[in-house]
Amino acid sequence: MADEKSDSVSEKQAPVIDENSRDTAIAMTEFDTSTNNGSRRDLIRDSDDGDPNQTMFFTLEDKPRRIDFVLVYETDKFDPAKDRQRKTFEQNLTDVGVILEHDTSADGKLGCVKIHSPWEALMKGAKLLGLRKRLNVKMDSKRVIDSCFRFFSPDQSIVPDEGHFFTAPFDPSKLNLFANNDPDEFFTNAERNLITKLFLDSTECPVEEKEGGVYINKGIDSLINHEVYSAAFPLHEGNIKPMSNDPNFFKGKDKDRLRLYHSWAKPCNAFRLQPLEYVRKYFGEKIGLYFAWLGFYTTFLIPATVFGFGVFLYGLITLPTDQTSKDACNVKGAGNFTLCPLCDNLCDFEKLSDSCLYARLTHVFDNYGTVAFAVFMAGWALAFLEFWKRSQAALQFMWSTNNYEAYEKLRPGYEKNVKKYIVNPVTGKKEPTVPAHEQLLRLFTSMSMIFFLICVVCIAIFAVLVYRLAVAAALFAVDQNGAKLITTVTASVLNLIIITVLGFIYNWLALIATKLEKHKTFSDHEESYTFKIIVFQFINYYGSIIYIAFFKGSFIDPPGKKNMYVFGKYRQDECDPTGCFIELTIQLAIIMVGKQALNGFIEFILPAIKNCFRRVNENTIGRQRWEDDYDLEDNSTFLFFDEYLEMVIQFGFVTLFVVAFPLAPLFALINNVIEIRLDAYKAVKLFRRPTAIRAQDIGAWYPTLRGFAYIAVITNAFIIGWTSEFIPKMVYIWNHRHSNASVPLDGYLDSSLTSVNASLLIPTNELRNAKIYVENSFYELLYPECRFHGYVQMNEQWKYEPTREYFQIFFARMVFVIIFEHLCFLVMSLISILIPDVSARIKRMKRYERQIQQRMDFEESFTDVRDKRVSMYLEATRFYTHNGLQ
Repeated sequence: MADEKSDSVSEKQAPVIDENSRDTAIAMTEFDTSTNNGSRRDLIRDSDDGDPNQTMFFTLEDKPRRIDFVLVYETDKFDPAKDRQRKTFEQNLTDVGVILEHDTSADGKLGCVKIHSPWEALMKGAKLLGLRKRLNVKMDSKRVIDSCFRFFSPDQSIVPDEGHFFTAPFDPSKLNLFANNDPDEFFTNAERNLITKLFLDSTECPVEEKEGGVYINKGIDSLINHEVYSAAFPLHEGNIKPMSNDPNFFKGKDKDRLRLYHSWAKPCNAFRLQPLEYVRKYFGEKIGLYFAWLGFYTTFLIPATVFGFGVFLYGLITLPTDQTSKDACNVKGAGNFTLCPLCDNLCDFEKLSDSCLYARLTHVFDNYGTVAFAVFMAGWALAFLEFWKRSQAALQFMWSTNNYEAYEKLRPGYEKNVKKYIVNPVTGKKEPTVPAHEQLLRLFTSMSMIFFLICVVCIAIFAVLVYRLAVAAALFAVDQNGAKLITTVTASVLNLIIITVLGFIYNWLALIATKLEKHKTFSDHEESYTFKIIVFQFINYYGSIIYIAFFKGSFIDPPGKKNMYVFGKYRQDECDPTGCFIELTIQLAIIMVGKQALNGFIEFILPAIKNCFRRVNENTIGRQRWEDDYDLEDNSTFLFFDEYLEMVIQFGFVTLFVVAFPLAPLFALINNVIEIRLDAYKAVKLFRRPTAIRAQDIGAWYPTLRGFAYIAVITNAFIIGWTSEFIPKMVYIWNHRHSNASVPLDGYLDSSLTSVNASLLIPTNELRNAKIYVENSFYELLYPECRFHGYVQMNEQWKYEPTREYFQIFFARMVFVIIFEHLCFLVMSLISILIPDVSARIKRMKRYERQIQQRMDFEESFTDVRDKRVSMYLEATRFYTHNGLQ
């Protein structure tokens, strides 16, 4: 490949540009696959199982050239203006130094431009990007902990460990210092398509508007936006084939896709570590970081899963000895208490024993281990983020991205929509810009749309609340047995459906709102879109859970009062006499698990169905690899954005409300073990190969996760303090520490229920089982009194007033929340201090690499001085010889 400038070109190609002008060449060859399949087979040097259509190389007679990128456009809808733009753009591409070849699809409906970046162009691009390449100095990157996970390491026969090398900025003049300086293998395929994409992004082309105007646009993305081209992407490396016993099955070039499928994407590798070096080499650093983060997060879920499952088991084991649930289920004791109706008109009296199942389930999830689990999860969340920073720093060093600055380019379509230009004082060129007043107006419009949609979510939550009230009333009118559980489950499922539908609508509208803001660069555009999505999805997914955890049952009237009725006539939603905790658990479990199942279907099943339909409707005979890849799903707009968002929302479920559902880490762990392989399968087989993108961190997702970790401390503190029965039980134990020493919670249920004269309910209820005799304005009822959950009592004026226990519990809750938050924040601060961002091993390796770089610079400087002295000596010798001097 190094001598490509001197390669001969077939007669069908355009003449090669003079090499003295620039290192450029163009090979414009037209092929008709329907008639030239035979000649094509004779020309191909590389093929996949003898199939010439699956080659990754040009079909040139002199030497195969690797296809680094392809541009696809439609030929069945010919447009002269777009055809001129393509020819101009491709001619400008050749001036950069790349080589082109044209082709057509088997059905003649698509045209393709195959792009090859020769060695000289690759060196130029690597210098512009500041790529760091391996030196001939190998580092000792093995750790003691690696031997502990040797059993889980990827199959070394498929993805052998290539080791880690020190790196240095690429310099064409120092090729002898770099490892493997063979031009054919020096740059990985991901680096080749990264450099080629740089050329495509920096090439200018005039774009003709429909009104007749012409302006200069830059980059292939802009041409795709104007439908000059349909797509631009690098090719996957070969087809995926079943495993073979051939020892050379995985050996050779262009086998990374095959290696990744068999060692990474297949379900049988679910409990193996990921071959991250090969993922990075094939897809680039950005996707490599996503899978590294997902794998790290999944591994870190193991201790949270063990602790949470332990809390769940503790609840099951101690259930037979739990005094509260025993009292609620005892029909001869507290279970025989008559409870006031939960709704007006249709609801009847019920016994406390009807809530026996709720009481038992509440203890399973709300027990003494819950508080310890909440403190543990607060420390776990921050420890995960701190240790991820360490792991990320190691990856930055190993992948040579710690000092990388992203190449910023104008967002496609920005120039077209912006009419005002300013002169860049550095380049002297005009650049498009949006005036400040217009930017503020657009931002206000966009934020107004977002605020409106957030209001829609709040209305949806209120609609589910109305559904709860209506269904509960209807079920109570028919049969009270199971009415509460059915209402809770169906409302949670309905809420999940609404969340999913609103999520799709909002994603679409958020993209429109972000485009309306006219961000100049893609990174600004992506950050704005990410912010909108996170804010909306936070309210969308967690709104109903927040309502149940902190508001449900907090603003209700005692029986017989209507001061807090909705619109003056609708009674508010109330909790079960045993509390709202189990309802919160059911809501959280259904939304979390249901969301994971729906996402699995949407992310995996739908792309597979789409690809199958495309293949069924098209003729597969004589199709080339670029045609097969073109039919794959495109995921390049926001690379793995939905996958990141899914995991961030899951992280919220695991941290924000984990005390209500200790099994959340377990379900998250199971989901993520499957998710890694599904995402790997999608990336390797279902999606087009994305352009390699360099990145040094996970971007805006890290501060989002950190914000969730701090918010989780507050939410869990209030769930334990206000939603659970932990604080009231502790207050009761303290008040009765002398009388109930043997059975601390004996009589707790009786103390938490307030008795009321049932005759007060007659003005607001038509009780089905009430015998009413009106004599001297006195109501004689079947149940003369009933109980409801609350710490109030009747005064002499027949008005409710708080009891002494109410103020004790309120004060204890406030004290608990303050102490819990300060304790958790103290633990989190200690974790931040004790865990450095960069490990000592990486610091030592960085120091060694700096020393190597300094030595290289010194030797180069010394060589320059020596060469200068030799040159001066030779010049002096010639002078003296010429003048006859000695």
